[in-house]
Amino acid sequence: MVNPFEKRATEYLQQDEAFLAVVTPEPLSTFFEKPAKEGKLYDRLAMVIGTPGSGKTTLARLFKFSALRVLLRNRGFETYKTLIDGLAACSAIRDGHPAIIGCRISLESEYREFWEFPYPDSLKASLTVALLQARAVLGWLRDAQAAGIALDDIEIVARPDAEAALEAIGGPNGVGLQRRAREMEAAIYEISAALVPPEIDEVEQNAAATAYRPLDVIDAFKVKDGQEILQLVPLVVFDDAHYLHPNQLLALQRWLARRELRVARWILTRLDALAPADVLIEGQNVFEEDEPGLKRAREITTIWMQSSEGRANQRRAFRKMAKDMAARYLSQMEVFNRRGLNSLGDLLSTHVESLPASKAERLTKKVNAIQRRYSITAERRSNLEREVADYLEKAGESSDDLKLAMLSILLERYANRVPQRGLFEDEPEVDAEPSKPLNAGSAVADGAKIHLLHQFDRPYYYGIDALCDASSENAEQFLHLAARLVAQSETQLIRSKSPTLTSQAQHNLLRERADEMIRDWDFPLNHLVRRLSKGIADQCVAKSLEGNAPLNGGANAFGIPQEEFDLIPRHQPDLAKALQFGVAYNAFVLIPNHSTKNRLWCLVELSGVMLIQNGLTLKRGGFIERRVDDLVRLMGGAN
Repeated sequence: MVNPFEKRATEYLQQDEAFLAVVTPEPLSTFFEKPAKEGKLYDRLAMVIGTPGSGKTTLARLFKFSALRVLLRNRGFETYKTLIDGLAACSAIRDGHPAIIGCRISLESEYREFWEFPYPDSLKASLTVALLQARAVLGWLRDAQAAGIALDDIEIVARPDAEAALEAIGGPNGVGLQRRAREMEAAIYEISAALVPPEIDEVEQNAAATAYRPLDVIDAFKVKDGQEILQLVPLVVFDDAHYLHPNQLLALQRWLARRELRVARWILTRLDALAPADVLIEGQNVFEEDEPGLKRAREITTIWMQSSEGRANQRRAFRKMAKDMAARYLSQMEVFNRRGLNSLGDLLSTHVESLPASKAERLTKKVNAIQRRYSITAERRSNLEREVADYLEKAGESSDDLKLAMLSILLERYANRVPQRGLFEDEPEVDAEPSKPLNAGSAVADGAKIHLLHQFDRPYYYGIDALCDASSENAEQFLHLAARLVAQSETQLIRSKSPTLTSQAQHNLLRERADEMIRDWDFPLNHLVRRLSKGIADQCVAKSLEGNAPLNGGANAFGIPQEEFDLIPRHQPDLAKALQFGVAYNAFVLIPNHSTKNRLWCLVELSGVMLIQNGLTLKRGGFIERRVDDLVRLMGGAN
């Protein structure tokens, strides 16, 4: 079987049972549970916005009636229990029965072609909306049939004041609904498929111009399921909305944001479909407030699948999700499954071998040279060595290499925190007290590990937590990185070797894979994003390798004063677009309103693959203070 990590299993698993077995429920609780409990998930337009691979399409598939039926039919199996609980928390399952009938419509296909027609925008929008409504009705009916429900056993609950409109959509029964929706789809497709667009008069006389508004009519679906009658909330998910023309997308949003619609409706899109200011400025409205008749807070629920809020919690939640997803994917691979190997973390060693003798000797000489350079007493060095040894013992790490590297940093810090002697002074060594206490802790240890990585090629990227953190909370990025490790472990198993990967093997494989992923960037403005990210990385490396490790593990971001950053969309449009596409395609992450030194900063933080490629810390918070002009210069002066 193909390694499911290489290609997301959800993309090629057509059977619901197989698909549901590999889906983790964590994103449901992270992104959807709160708006569902607040009653804001199904009663208004929901905009679900995320980077490629964040799991938008996978989540949409969970809300199909047929998928919910399969889950509940297999509720006795532990594999599905957590997913059932997650969907119940999102009100997609109530009292042990499906409560939603969903359909997904990808906007990747021919919908944008309508905007190329020589018609007024209002007519183009009405054609788009009519076709989408017809396909939504067909999608709902198809999903019910896939669950074993006959068309005759499907009815809609119509709005009380919609008698005339009910007839226009084919009546309340599934048979009539399907017939009318097919007629509308065929009529509109005839227009879109024409080599020469018909004249406006012909279009207006076509059946496509008639009153067909099923989403204005339908309140709910009633389906006969065995001896039970289920009342289901219809949900239509418009996926890949970034393929639409910007004006076409805005028209679709305006239509779906109307309060009188009773159908649940979601738009799934990437960040590059938004205006740069929507992505760059925290709290910016996806709709501007002066859009006629639209009040975002009241009429639209926005779900960001990446957010700067609660990042520590997000990281913990993603680790949990990624580990669960990896276990489900490993269970699909027979070579692991038959040996009971279903935890990726168990295959990734966290033991680091000692440096070779030659490198260890160089490290020892380096530390001795620092001591001599700053005339540090043997007693002071001994005190610092005990400080380091106490920390390493508590942390459960016994590494002479790490001990020496941490000592090196503390010696440099000591020299910076005591009065400097004159160049020609002849006084004997004095063991002066530093201006600030010197403490050996995890922060110093991380700085030491980064120094050892660059100076002695000691592995840094290893273990399941590092793999998760390097994925920047993106499921697809996690799978791309994990795939290389899983493939190597599989190879070792096939060759009758231990499946566990050494820390050095993990480190090397991840750096190779990160290089490949960055070379494969082909999104818009990727050349500008490369310049920005590489320029930031180079300066972060230089800062991280300073002898006293002033930022502990080092820097992985630029910090721009927030008041300057907020002006970028208005004053630096080229930079704004480059930042937008960098965020949209996982090159970096923006952390607005980061408070340090009594000032607010916006951090332009490099993504996990950039950190791996350049040998930077996965710990967050370390940044270099810069200005907007510095970003412009890195980009080559474009503005």
